[in-house]
Amino acid sequence: MARKPSSRSGSTPRRRPPARAASARSRGGAGKGRSQSLVDRLIPQLGQNSSKNSNKKSGKKSAAKPAAKPRKAPVKRTAAGAARKSASGRATSRRASTRRRPQRPGLPGWVRRAGGIAFRVGFVGFGCFILSLAAIYYYSRDLPPLSALDHLQRPAQITLVDVRGEFLTRYGQLHGEPVMVDGLPPHVVQAFLATEDRNFYHHWGVNPVAIIRALIVNLREGSVRQGGSTITQQFAKNVFLTPDRTIKRKMQEMLLALQLEMTYSKDEILAFYLNNVYFGAGTWGISAASERYFEKKPDDLTVGEAAMLAGLLKAPSRYSPSASPDAARARAGVVLAAMVDAGYLKPEDAETITSQRIATVSRRRNPAPYATDYAMAALNEIMPQLKHDIIIHTTIDLEAHKRAQAAIETLTERDTRVAADVQVAMVALESDGAVSLLIGGKDYAGSEYNRATHALRQPGSAFKPFVYLAALEDGRRPDDIILDTPVELSDWAPSNYNDKYYGAVPMAEALARSLNAAAIRLQEETGRDEVVAVARRLGFPGDIDPGAALALGVNEATPLDLAATYLPFANHGVTAQPYIITSIYTESGKVLYARETRPGRYVVAEDDLIALNHMLRQTIADGSGKAAALPGYVAMGKTGTTQESRDAWFAGHAAGVTGVVWLGRDDYTPMRDGWAPVSGSGAPALLWKDMMIAVLDDRPDLPYTPWQPQPFLPSIFDQFRGLFSRNDMPADPAVPYDASYEMTAPPPADRPLPRAQVSMDDLVADVLEEEAAASTLPQGDELGAFLNGQLAEPAAAGPGPESGTGG
Repeated sequence: MARKPSSRSGSTPRRRPPARAASARSRGGAGKGRSQSLVDRLIPQLGQNSSKNSNKKSGKKSAAKPAAKPRKAPVKRTAAGAARKSASGRATSRRASTRRRPQRPGLPGWVRRAGGIAFRVGFVGFGCFILSLAAIYYYSRDLPPLSALDHLQRPAQITLVDVRGEFLTRYGQLHGEPVMVDGLPPHVVQAFLATEDRNFYHHWGVNPVAIIRALIVNLREGSVRQGGSTITQQFAKNVFLTPDRTIKRKMQEMLLALQLEMTYSKDEILAFYLNNVYFGAGTWGISAASERYFEKKPDDLTVGEAAMLAGLLKAPSRYSPSASPDAARARAGVVLAAMVDAGYLKPEDAETITSQRIATVSRRRNPAPYATDYAMAALNEIMPQLKHDIIIHTTIDLEAHKRAQAAIETLTERDTRVAADVQVAMVALESDGAVSLLIGGKDYAGSEYNRATHALRQPGSAFKPFVYLAALEDGRRPDDIILDTPVELSDWAPSNYNDKYYGAVPMAEALARSLNAAAIRLQEETGRDEVVAVARRLGFPGDIDPGAALALGVNEATPLDLAATYLPFANHGVTAQPYIITSIYTESGKVLYARETRPGRYVVAEDDLIALNHMLRQTIADGSGKAAALPGYVAMGKTGTTQESRDAWFAGHAAGVTGVVWLGRDDYTPMRDGWAPVSGSGAPALLWKDMMIAVLDDRPDLPYTPWQPQPFLPSIFDQFRGLFSRNDMPADPAVPYDASYEMTAPPPADRPLPRAQVSMDDLVADVLEEEAAASTLPQGDELGAFLNGQLAEPAAAGPGPESGTGG
């Protein structure tokens, strides 16, 4: 029997494994070899341990024998046995390789990439979440509590009444029950939602879509064109925060909006908003706005009126229905279009409303808006913070304001030289400083700028009384002679109007005619420092420049300042500070403020004041201010006109009331639109007369102390000297008065000006020479009689409508 070949024989041919098993073994073996060689090369011990552990997990028996067993003595093996052992080991290895579980195929590449992106996004999102929590904690540390809404106070209501207790105006929110959303007509709510926050009922206080949209628009336009705040955010900002545009304020606004949405209902938040938003003209809340602009309650508003109120919120001053009705209607048209776009209004209804001019604004206006604005500014100094509704008793004369405003409206018809764009300012002060009348412009609706209190303008010849008062304090008298001839200081030579000069004239006549050359010469004889001291003592504001043109009124002042400076002329030489508020009460009658009487300063001696008022009276009686004469009153005043008629003034007093009127353009352009320039003796004098008649209101005149002139008797020596003097510029009493004048530019500031030296002897000689040359005068030598104080005015041709040579 043939012997079966042994499997241990090394010559036995090997069985060829299947192709799949071979390829798997080839891949597994190659990978394993590379892995083991790398591990063995880096960490040998780790490679050995990992190999043992993998064998244990797979359940395979280790080829190595346990080291603990005692090894037997080596047995001598034959070559055949060794070959059989080797063949057996290889077969076992092949069987183990074929029995190994095949590896799962790897994930697709796009899955692995998506997983990486998701991991990174999640990591960044988690970081942003942590940063958001930190930001919320940081910005919420000083948030005001929402419990403040329970004690929310509306802005204090301020009611102003005039000197007789008549109602003037009211600032602040009107009283009454706050509106509720369910009590308003739907179109009122829809008008605000369409223009402010269409998704109000669909977001949770912050609208990310609106924020992103506004950000894109603003970036595209390069400026802030659109806002992304919701109604809730706007309410949070108006009630709890400041309007500062900072990141902190915006973050706190969003946090407060979220809290409000979690605490209150949508209707409650909308009601809070409508009751506290600002609608312009000192009105807060929809109740005050509907009453102010339309004289009705919010539940009676029409669609057009609601659209006009909703349009106000973007810019209350710009779109004010009372101040800018056309702009308000244009903005209301935008709101109506938004209501159509939101589906709240039909297009044909919007067209009908627009064709009917949308809404009619109430014409009820504040009769003294400039005066009440001045009173509100004074209130801010007296009581900066208000906690109660108050009633302010003012010194304003309501009836006088109405009559003065009517005179302003008819001024252009009475004086064709006054153009429509010429502005007006008027001030009237009582002897103790109480402001009876204050008008800062032609039309408050057209311009709220208060020129009576803020416009610094040159007073022109209205400054000359301070020059003459300084001369009176220096010993001069109204009948003292002053020379009105061309005067030159260094390279500067001021001139009279049309270069008309009057020679030797009394001081009273020089002031009445407003002669520039005479005033400059008197200024130089008296001393500029003395003139500046007098003006400052009487209260002329600012730093007074003691230049050569000082007497011509080049230093600026407001109409109110000039009135306060003239006030001692009407108050026995005593100053008084202007005031407009006498007392402040609560609605229950509690006195919060009562003005205390403040004694003024005695700044003008009685004799000098009588002499100056005598000259100011002659200015109105026979000089440049004839148009300002008041029937039944002794009036004193002075005209003023600056270079090229840029400013025209009249300032004076009667019966204890001091008044100032100014005319001019805001851009300082000359008033030369008519057949002649506007001067102080024209329209300002007419308005001053109307204003004073309205303020005095038939009150009795005050006693007047006339100035008593002393006869002028020159000595024989003076007469002898006069025989040897000649005057090449004889006085011409036949020259008519002319109130306008051209003020030449002052000399450069870097050139010193010598003081003019004109002795009294030379003046007397000039007078005697004039008397000797008076052969052409009427019989009786009226000029000499006038110079001696025996006549008020020499016989002359009748003065024209504008008497005087200076403004």
